[in-house]
Parts: sequence; structure tokens; C-alpha cells
Amino acid sequence: MLHVTVHIGELENRSLHNQLLSLDIAYDKVEALASYLVAMLPRQGSEMAGHLRDYPRWSGSLWDLVARAIAQVVYPNQAIPPAIKPDRRCAYASRICVAVEAEDMGSRGRLLANAEIAQLEGQRGMYRAVFREDILGERSAEFAYGSKRMDYADFVMRAICWALYDQDTLGPRPKLLLPQTMTANGVECFDVQGLAEPARTGFTRYLARKYPTQAPAALARADDYVAFLFNKS
Repeated sequence: MLHVTVHIGELENRSLHNQLLSLDIAYDKVEALASYLVAMLPRQGSEMAGHLRDYPRWSGSLWDLVARAIAQVVYPNQAIPPAIKPDRRCAYASRICVAVEAEDMGSRGRLLANAEIAQLEGQRGMYRAVFREDILGERSAEFAYGSKRMDYADFVMRAICWALYDQDTLGPRPKLLLPQTMTANGVECFDVQGLAEPARTGFTRYLARKYPTQAPAALARADDYVAFLFNKS
């Protein structure tokens, strides 16, 4: 399960005391096109739930998954409206951070991705966001956001959209990454380096766990890739 938390301040100072909201993204169906159960708990308010269906595994940014999970909670079964433009009276956040962790038995797990979003000095409602993740690295964006009341879930989703798609709403859903196979000695296989990220690194790590005593090979079995897509870890 992915455990996402949003905090006031800097990443190294995050704690329950400065947490603004939490978001849990858990598998409902583990397949190549997976389904996820989403639960969001803001610091003020009641828990909200959503269901993200038919999302391709290992085919896009982890932040895209987070943004779509938020959208399923905040805007269930409806189009995401354009963001409100800021004015001199809009609410604002000076600095927040976001952590995405792989939860481990209820305790703080491995940090997979993190983000920092800060208001530009002297520019109310103008922000710079930096998103980092394990495989795909760093992306950043500057964007405007204004509302009468800060909705931190919507705010984080909009920041992700600007960093990934250069707009304030979601772009196209990632396509499932599938390798081009060939037959060698009667076995369907493919060139691992031909895979795009994040599938290439994810699959390489999966093979290292599955075959710990074998050296990495240039060609991999297609059925191993299918097993990888249907593997929960």
C-alpha cells in the first residue's frame, strides 16, 4: 500500500503534528490494469473514499497515480474543473511537503517519492513545485493557485498536473508498457533495454528478486514480464 502524507514545512521536519492530510492507495485488483481503493483523511473533516479502476502498472510516474487517486476522491465520476485564478484575497500556503511511502506493517516505510511546494516570494498565489521519485527522477513547475479556502488535496493534485502535463488538469492516462517480443529457441522473449521507464527498472529489480543467483541477461522471457505485472510487490 502507498501512504501519502502532506505536511506544513520542510520534508525533514514532517510529523503527525504538522500533517494536513493522509492518502492511502491500496490494491483492490492486482493485474496489468490494476484497481485501487483510495482513502483520504484530512486534518479537519471526515474520511473520504474513492476507487481508481484500470490503471496500468509500471507505466508512468508515481505522481500520476497519486494525482488520479486524489481526483477520484475530490471529483468522483466527474470532470475536473479548471483551477480558480488567485487574487489579493485568496488563501495561500507558504511551504508544504509531500511524502509517498511504501507502508511497512503500519510504520513509516520506504520513501518512494517526495515533493516540496513553496510560494514565490512576494507573489501571492504563485508557487514553485519540485517532485522527486525513485525511478523517474525530478520534475518541477511554477503555477498559480487561488481559492478562498485552501483545499490541500486539490492543491497537490494541481501542482502534480502542472509538473507532469503543463496544465491544471490531468493529461491522458499512461498507456500500458508492453515489450515487443520475438521467439528464440522456442521461447517468447524480449530485449530488456527496449522497455521504457519505469517498467525497465521495476522489471530488472523483480528479476533480481526472483532469480537472485542468476546474472542479468539481455533477453528476458515474456512470461516473466507477465508475472511481473501481476505481482503485488
